[in-house]
Amino acid sequence: MPSRKLILVTGINGFLGSHIVDQLVKAGYRVRGTVRSAKVASVRDNNAMYGSDVEVIGVDDLAHGDFTEALRDVDGVIHAAAPLIGRESPESALTASIEGALNILRQTEKAGIKRFVLVSSILTVKLIGDPAPVWTEDDWVDTSREKALASNDPTFVYVSQKVLAEKAVGDFADKHPKIDVTTVNPPFFVGPFAPNFRFTDALLSQMSTNVLPYSLLSPDGRPFSPLMLTIDVRDVARATVHALTSPPSNSSRRKRFSSSLLSFLSPSPSKVGRKRLLFLPQVASWKDAVEYIAEKRPALRDRLSQPARTDFPPAPPKGPVDNTRAVEVLKLGKLNDWKTTLIDAVDSILEVEKQFAQEGKTFH
Repeated sequence: MPSRKLILVTGINGFLGSHIVDQLVKAGYRVRGTVRSAKVASVRDNNAMYGSDVEVIGVDDLAHGDFTEALRDVDGVIHAAAPLIGRESPESALTASIEGALNILRQTEKAGIKRFVLVSSILTVKLIGDPAPVWTEDDWVDTSREKALASNDPTFVYVSQKVLAEKAVGDFADKHPKIDVTTVNPPFFVGPFAPNFRFTDALLSQMSTNVLPYSLLSPDGRPFSPLMLTIDVRDVARATVHALTSPPSNSSRRKRFSSSLLSFLSPSPSKVGRKRLLFLPQVASWKDAVEYIAEKRPALRDRLSQPARTDFPPAPPKGPVDNTRAVEVLKLGKLNDWKTTLIDAVDSILEVEKQFAQEGKTFH
């Protein structure tokens, strides 16, 4: 059990960030979280259940802000904040993602902090629908700032900002080997909302990637991904927390595994400089998903998506990523299967729906 180490987490009010906070506290850490100044009061209220174990501070500009006070007495950093798809101009989103990651990493290294975890995405490896049977740590989506700015596709811009941020962080790590940098590259994370997560209104945008299971709860709902390429959000948070105690690789070669993480306990910094861990444990068809919901929650049969039953491809016999090594490196044990994840997500969404219905609101 860690002896009350302090971890800085960016984006603690997000779907994943709130789970990271919850699991850090349960693992015995103290947390200092950053959000925009306007949200500090409400996010403090959301995390009041943790008492003095969680501190919330305002940082309005990740790309240029001063993190000196935020990093004071910190033992490790988890950078989970990221611009959402289509919420900013491509130029602003790229700058916020790339410079935001680099700014906090530079200041982390300057402060003498040895552990830095970046939450990236499996989409930096291959685009949705890529037919390659195997995805590896050596694969990258071919993009550049120029290609992203020339694109009219918000998803490609999002993928580009993730790719370019991850590469920039990795390049910095190569030049500063005393800081151990690890990236976690999950697919779409879904599951129940954390106990410290709160909606400010009935907005679909606040569901994050839980919009995928939500899309199955409407007769004409259409998931934005051709397959259910998902992971339980609780497993992503758990992997990120385990990154703080996982031993660094002793190889001189850059690593990209199937999940990602670092070590507080190693007497010397990783010789790798950076590690990249890919995670894609759950691949199912949307037809399988709606049929399982109908089986386990028969009262929902009439509201389930029809397109999900007929308009999407069957799942391949196996996923393109082997997660074995990452699970072993991180000592994660058993991961939640897609059926457990899906039902827990649906139940959590229905509970939020019920709460908003009492206020006369529906998601939009």
